[in-house]
Amino acid sequence: MMAWSRWAWLLRRLALLLLVYTALRLLFLVYNRSRFPEAHVGDILWAFVCGLRFDASAIALTNLPFILLSLVPLPRRFGIAHERFLKGLFLVSNLPFLWLNVADVEFFQFNGRRATLHLLGLANDAAVKWSSLFLYYWPLVLLGIGLAVLLWCFFGPDPAQGTGPEPGRLKSGLILVRDFGVAIPLCIIAIRGGLQMKPVSSAQAMPYAPGDLPQLALNSTFTVVRSTRQIPISRVHYFPDQQEVLHYLKSLNEGEKVIPDRPCRDNVVILILESFSAEYWGAGNGGSRYTPFLDSLAEQGLFFRHHYANGRHSMEAVPAILAGLPSLMLVSLAETEYQNNRLAGLGTFLAPYGYTSSFFQGASKGTMFFDTVTAKAGIQRYYSRKDYPDPADHDGCWGIYDEPYLQYVAKELTRQKPPFAATVFTLSSHHPYLIPPQHRGRFKKGTLAIHESIGYTDYAVGQFFATARQQPWYSNTLFIITGDHTQKLETPEYLNTLGLYRVPLLLFHPQKTFAGVDTNRVTEHVDILPSILDYLQIVPGRTLLFGQSVFRKGEGRAFLNVIGHYWLVRGHRALEFIPKGGSRFYDLESDPQLKSPQPSGPEGLVKEAKALIQYFNNGIVDNDLY
Repeated sequence: MMAWSRWAWLLRRLALLLLVYTALRLLFLVYNRSRFPEAHVGDILWAFVCGLRFDASAIALTNLPFILLSLVPLPRRFGIAHERFLKGLFLVSNLPFLWLNVADVEFFQFNGRRATLHLLGLANDAAVKWSSLFLYYWPLVLLGIGLAVLLWCFFGPDPAQGTGPEPGRLKSGLILVRDFGVAIPLCIIAIRGGLQMKPVSSAQAMPYAPGDLPQLALNSTFTVVRSTRQIPISRVHYFPDQQEVLHYLKSLNEGEKVIPDRPCRDNVVILILESFSAEYWGAGNGGSRYTPFLDSLAEQGLFFRHHYANGRHSMEAVPAILAGLPSLMLVSLAETEYQNNRLAGLGTFLAPYGYTSSFFQGASKGTMFFDTVTAKAGIQRYYSRKDYPDPADHDGCWGIYDEPYLQYVAKELTRQKPPFAATVFTLSSHHPYLIPPQHRGRFKKGTLAIHESIGYTDYAVGQFFATARQQPWYSNTLFIITGDHTQKLETPEYLNTLGLYRVPLLLFHPQKTFAGVDTNRVTEHVDILPSILDYLQIVPGRTLLFGQSVFRKGEGRAFLNVIGHYWLVRGHRALEFIPKGGSRFYDLESDPQLKSPQPSGPEGLVKEAKALIQYFNNGIVDNDLY
């Protein structure tokens, strides 16, 4: 009888965990409801049902020692001590992962997918002041504490421990063999997610569901634990002839040039604005949002209304912008076994022409692997928070406030020998959206927490340009401004799979207008590098074939990997290519929110997507992209 009682209490405790995971999934849904605009009630209910599979896998994996030790028959004298030990093991095995699911309720809005160990690299970032984050997200902290109290109170004492007759050693051994013989196979089945040939993976979470719904079916424990293994990519063979692959890529870069074809040795300054969605700009949205200065600059330069980031994370933006490498894996290149692959970028191509190159960010060195990635892109000098002269300008969490840091950059560039190419990565519009005390209340609060910090960064950029205009290098400098990725959004135009990747792209030159450039074309981050080289009349000996110069005629395109679904955008046409599940086509003019997939579409889009995947995957695996 005691053995069955142990089973009853074990199942009760595991059921408590299953209930908690379901409640956290409900919280995830409520907090991120705007991220599932295309999901019907039936879709959401099915996501909860599918989620039980991933919850069971996560619970069995993280509680395997607890499960087995709960079934060990011990003498009565060890009963109370054994229960206390089990309670401690239960809390230690589950609280960190449950807290992770609580944090991911907010974290998901920044990354667009459940957390992995790669995303949790934030914990090793010396720039982060965790006390500031805990104070800002105090409701989630309280919820985490509440979960600890819940598990503590509802764990309950096993009334069978220390009562009833003690079984002999032989009987205890037989009971142990019997119980383990049942528990271990059940745990293996639960961990694997069923009896199928291969263990369940994140890609199997509602693979044909629209938008972000698969993320609702998952839980963060599962995605983190499964990410302990490297996430490989495989060689693909959609086309037996590599020349056919190259045909789809090269033909897009052969358009006629629309700017004068003469040598140019202007400076280049790239501003990458943290968490800047195109939604926040008035430009392209009818005006009057949160970026008055940048909107005024857009009227004087080239503002591309249909621009896409190649990823949802800062670590993916820098390789795309500076090296022309899109993010077509589930993590950035710097976090994989391919991080030592050959890579060439802006600094590599400009150095032979006498350019000095630099990268500025007011956070600690090593943040987001930027020092490693920029070095591989040939950037000669990396400036971090350590190089900034006044520690008093630290925001108390991430690094130096944008306004003083951009002033420092403007003056530091004057010390550099021209021609130079400089990249600046801002940080104040990163959560928790800290603003210097003297500027609080100055900018529009808006309707989302990020909006006020967007106004502050816009002001900081305006002050940067005010200082830059007084510098000798300003008049012969090409400025490029974009966002690294999107963040919290609220309008239907952007609350869809593609809208979550739309960031601004602005090219501005104080003395040039570029009248022949089509700003209505589709562009993406990987277009920035070939556009710079085209503008400077530099033809590199080797280059990647993903991006296209905006200074040439052509339709343009964006190619994205959205959690294993590949999206190809050309003009008003969009393809969602699912490698093992077919294709969906959309007309962005009649269906901008991607609610009505069309039954068929241009087969050329499918072939182009396959060519891009084959070129990327095989090139990465073989270290032969160029």
